[in-house]
Amino acid sequence: MTSIYIDDSAIRVLVFTGGQPRKWATMPLEPGLVRDGVILDEDAVAAKVKELWQEQKVANRRVIAGISGINCLYRLLSLPELPKNLLPEAVRREAGRALGVPLEQLHISWQVLPSFKTETRVYLAAAPRNSVDTLVSALRKAGLNPYLMDLKPMALARATAEDSALIVDLQSASCDVVVTVGRIPEVVRSVPLPRDAPLEEKLSIIKGELERAITFYNSSHMDKPIETTVPLLVCGDLAEQEDAWKLLIGRHKRPVRALLPPLETPEGFPVCQYIANIGLALKEAPAKAGVAYSPINFNALPDIYRPKPPPPLSQILFWPVLIIGIALAALGGYLNMETSTYTSILRAQYSELNELAIARGTQARAYAEEIKALTEEVTSLEASLEQTSNAFTATLADFAATREKVNGDLGQI
Repeated sequence: MTSIYIDDSAIRVLVFTGGQPRKWATMPLEPGLVRDGVILDEDAVAAKVKELWQEQKVANRRVIAGISGINCLYRLLSLPELPKNLLPEAVRREAGRALGVPLEQLHISWQVLPSFKTETRVYLAAAPRNSVDTLVSALRKAGLNPYLMDLKPMALARATAEDSALIVDLQSASCDVVVTVGRIPEVVRSVPLPRDAPLEEKLSIIKGELERAITFYNSSHMDKPIETTVPLLVCGDLAEQEDAWKLLIGRHKRPVRALLPPLETPEGFPVCQYIANIGLALKEAPAKAGVAYSPINFNALPDIYRPKPPPPLSQILFWPVLIIGIALAALGGYLNMETSTYTSILRAQYSELNELAIARGTQARAYAEEIKALTEEVTSLEASLEQTSNAFTATLADFAATREKVNGDLGQI
């Protein structure tokens, strides 16, 4: 999988294979192309992305994209237990009330969290429409297909397996502070920074944001405030500035270390510079045994930009089946017409043959009667002939006796 993150200063791409980083690269951006996470010149940024893809010979064009957390909003909503079909509208209504910003200016994403049966807890994140729309447009102009998206603070929270932590990511033009408790990003602050400001000035801003984040969390969780044992995890430009780490915590005693995700990385890979890309890649990477990442893992890509799911098989087959049905009906009708015509012809022929058979039957009966009469006549003739023959025989016998007598008389004479 391939993740890409674009901020005000650079484009970072990371190719993740087999649960490990395999290829990575950074393309610097000139000032003015991106400001506070919003791409101002889509064509120029798209050209930079194309150039980076060609230089690094990245084959995959399906990417997981990250957007800056600047001007993004986050809320934990508590709703009554609702049926699933009513939940989207309820979340949208509650988001409009809780965020205080017209929803027409935002793209919202949310995820249901485990909760009691009587309530529904929802983690809500909202990103400015111009940040999301310009990023998607620039990536598509570069020939890429973003199919997953996440906010950078969510990616940072996912890049660590710590149950609770304070995360600070410093880049040249921005800073992100994330307070995670129970692996849930409870407080998030993302602020732009002067790109050319000295490190001391940036550290002062970061320290103030970190203290405000801790204070805000503690004020709403007075029973369970952030303990001093919760580590401060630094990444980005701060990872190599260990001398500056103590300035962030002041007099508080708190463990500070670089944010290192619990995964194997190749030698020479600058983990802290690509921590956002790693968090993006972990959205789909298989979980490591015994390691629990942040459960917040929604797709921040708005529905209008997501690939349309293939229609169900019934819908795919509807028109072909309908056309085939019409064709079969037409064929059946044609065959029925042909059959009707042929049946009519056969019936006419049958009638003729039936009439002929009746006539022949009548004629046969006449012949039979005639034969019977002839037979009776022959029988009568035979009887008559027999009588005549008997009479002739008797007559001949008389003639023979008479002839003998005559012959005797003639002999005496």
